[in-house]
Amino acid sequence: MKSVIIIISLFTICLLWANEYQINLSWDEFEGECNGFISGTIGEDYGNVNGVSSETSLNNKLISVGEGKSADTQQSFIINSNEGFFTFWLKDKFADQDMNNDPTLIARAKPIITISRNHLLVEQIKIPKGNGLTCKVFTIDAATGEIDKEIRYFPKSRIILGKVVNAVDAKPIKNVKITLTDYLKERKFSTTDESGAFIFNADIGKYKINFSKDGFISTNVSVRMGADETPRELISAMSPEITKFRIVLTWGSRPRDLDAHLRGPNPEGGNFHIWYRHKILIAGKDFLDRDDTSSYGPETITIYKPAIGDYYYSIHDYSNRKQKRSSKLSF
Repeated sequence: MKSVIIIISLFTICLLWANEYQINLSWDEFEGECNGFISGTIGEDYGNVNGVSSETSLNNKLISVGEGKSADTQQSFIINSNEGFFTFWLKDKFADQDMNNDPTLIARAKPIITISRNHLLVEQIKIPKGNGLTCKVFTIDAATGEIDKEIRYFPKSRIILGKVVNAVDAKPIKNVKITLTDYLKERKFSTTDESGAFIFNADIGKYKINFSKDGFISTNVSVRMGADETPRELISAMSPEITKFRIVLTWGSRPRDLDAHLRGPNPEGGNFHIWYRHKILIAGKDFLDRDDTSSYGPETITIYKPAIGDYYYSIHDYSNRKQKRSSKLSF
């Protein structure tokens, strides 16, 4: 009986310590300068830590050891959680203080990030050359241990940027009028360029963004610039004006693959159920206009020939289909 108790106790301890990550950042101080930053979410709770100072967040599940506190690296972080998502960023520490506008300073520093789990090295990331005062590096899924590398430079930190695309074919839409309204009802205006891209400077707070263009249905999205002041990126899918019914699904970078399902009455008799594996012609048309498997969307379904009856629309988290208790669809 004692041996059983010991085995169970050891197993419990292993579970408690199963997901402790240590992230170390080092760079060439003679060539450039940078600063590590981690933003994390656990359920509805959000937190962030800065690599320069010793600080904690999310009930001590996210820790910055502080710069110069380790003999092996300039900055060190600890994630001690069995759940949540944690994104690692590099920032130009002087740019945050408006002391530098050199977009090459991070790349010149040749940053190297090492990720260990339970003191075992699992990943080493060398940042490639690029221009920008902020760089997104990776996201850790603490529940599965998956490390999603997405190394991207951004011109600065406090920005809202994105792209406007056609909901039917995902092609960029130029000359879309964009209105950004803050919580004080003050407005900024812009238009998309040839690639459908746009960008706004933004301070901490909530914003409402309206997209409008002749021949398209106007759309609105809400965005919040949090205390982490990292870039907020979005895709807006605008639907051409139609006399039919259209459902457009867009989302963030995770999960990567969401599937739209639609069930309803077939005008030719009976019922239909369409999704990416079951594309059928209904009244001569494929209702699934576009299937997206690489984040953001759009995934679009158009009811080209409505019939009398009830329609049921649902979303399946295909990326995490093997995890029956996954809550990542609500992330």
